[in-house]
Amino acid sequence: MKRLLLFALVLLIPLASASTSLHLEWELGEHTDVEHRYVEHFPDQMMQCGECNATQDGDVVVNWWRHSDTTGSDWPDDDANLRAGTNGIEIDETASLINGNGEDTRQHIVDLEGTLSIRSDFEDHYYLVANMTFTPHVELRDDALMQILFIEADATDQHGREIPLLVRDMTSDVGFFTTANNSSAVDVEVSYEHLFAAGVDLSEEVHGWRVVFVVLGAEENATGQPGVIAMYETTVPTSTEDLTVLDHLPPLAMIIVAAFIIGSVIRGSLNQEHGLPEIRALWKDSKDPVVLVEILAKKRLITTEGCEAIAPWTMRGGAKRTKIEPGEAFTFEVRLKKWHQQGLLILLKMDVEGLGGWTQNIRLPGRKDEERSVEVEA
Repeated sequence: MKRLLLFALVLLIPLASASTSLHLEWELGEHTDVEHRYVEHFPDQMMQCGECNATQDGDVVVNWWRHSDTTGSDWPDDDANLRAGTNGIEIDETASLINGNGEDTRQHIVDLEGTLSIRSDFEDHYYLVANMTFTPHVELRDDALMQILFIEADATDQHGREIPLLVRDMTSDVGFFTTANNSSAVDVEVSYEHLFAAGVDLSEEVHGWRVVFVVLGAEENATGQPGVIAMYETTVPTSTEDLTVLDHLPPLAMIIVAAFIIGSVIRGSLNQEHGLPEIRALWKDSKDPVVLVEILAKKRLITTEGCEAIAPWTMRGGAKRTKIEPGEAFTFEVRLKKWHQQGLLILLKMDVEGLGGWTQNIRLPGRKDEERSVEVEA
C-alpha cells in the first residue's frame, strides 16, 4: 500500500511542476468604444513632437521611439521604425497617426474574445499567452493586420530621458480568417526572449504593463489606407486580488491544472482538424534579401493567392498562385529589392478550402550592414 501511495505521489510531481508555469490569467474584456481615437505619436530625439496632433480626452495615445541608434538609448526602436516606415514617416520627421489612416472616426467590425495569461517555464522567465477568437463582422481586405502592443506608462532610459506611454514591443505575426462571421482561433505566445529584448519584465508586478490589441484593415471593397477596425485595452494584473485560484491550490489539486493543459493541447488539435496550414519562414543565406517560405497543408486544400511586403520593403516580382493538396508541402522564395534595417513584414494571402480567405503575417528581423558584410565575406 505504501509503495502504491509513493508511486501516486511521484506521478503527481510533474503535474505540480507544470502548474507553477501559470501565474496569472484574466479575460480580455470589452472593446474600446469607437468614440475614443487611437493616436500614435512619433517624436524626435529630444522627445519633442512639433508636427504632432493635439489629443483629446478619451484618446488612446501611444508614443513610438525611433532614435536609439543616434542617442545611445536603451529603449527599443525596431518596431517604431517599422511602423513609421510602413506609413512613410521619415526619421527626421515628427508626426501623428490618427486611427491608423488619418480619419477622426473609426469602425468596430471585428470581435476579439478570450483570455490572457502570464506563464514561465523557468524561474523569472515570464511570457504572455493569448488564447482568443477572432471574428470579422464583414468581409475584410487581405491586408488586415493585428498588432499586440506592450505599453509602459512612464518610461525612463539609462540616460534619464523620460517619455510617457512608450510602445516597448509590437507583435504582429498573427494569422486569421478575413471572411465575414468566420471565427479563427488565434493563439499567440509572446516569448520571454522577445519581451526581454524589448525591456518588458513581467515579473515586476508593480509595473502594471498595459497591453493593447489593435486590428488594422478595411472592408473588402474599400480603398485607401487601412484604419483601426477594432481595439481592445487591458492591463496585466498587479494585485494578489487579481490572481487566479491556481496560485493557491494545494499540490493534490494540480490534477485540475493537468486537465487545463490537456484542454490546450486538444484546442491546438482542433485547429489542425479545421485544416489550418503550418507555415515556416527564414532568411536564405545569400547576398541579396531572399526569404524561404514553406507551407504544409493539413486536412484541406490550400491555395496561395500571393503575398505583399510592407514598406519600406518591396518585392522583386510576385508569388505565383499555387494549389497545395492536403498532406503536401510547398516551398517558395520571396525576393526583395534591397536590405533594410527595419524588420520585415510579409502578408501571405491564402484560401483554405471550405473556410475562405486567410492572411498570415510573416515577420522576420532586418539585418544591419555590418552583419551582411560578414555573411558575404564568409
